[in-house]
Amino acid sequence: MTISSTNLVDDGFKVINKITGARNENEKLIELDNLKGSTNESEISIANAYYEIEGTGTVTLQFDNNKQFIMRGIDNYGLKPTETKIKGTGDITITTDTNVDKFSLMLECHKETGFSNGWYSNNTNNFWYLRCKVCF
Repeated sequence: MTISSTNLVDDGFKVINKITGARNENEKLIELDNLKGSTNESEISIANAYYEIEGTGTVTLQFDNNKQFIMRGIDNYGLKPTETKIKGTGDITITTDTNVDKFSLMLECHKETGFSNGWYSNNTNNFWYLRCKVCF
């Protein structure tokens, strides 16, 4: 079974994907260059993950800078006050080991910096940027 990834949202603030797959997977899941408003300085974070992994294996999300998020069983991440965003640089790759029968994942990533549209824009002419500079 190959990975199936469906992009549900790509707006100025976040990206939400629905992903399914099975064992022995290894492929790029989120490529920064393909996101709306991406520049060569774009960075995202893993903000929320709802997952169900069948079998005894692990599913790993990894940024280009080797920052990882490892998932096992059925759980969620990012909703509890003690769980902070997982920030990394570069694209996000997903890998699964041989003990994963199949998995489902809803992944929400936030656009942190370097996007030309939206809240975290580097564009100082952006309405929200100017509004926040006045407020703070």
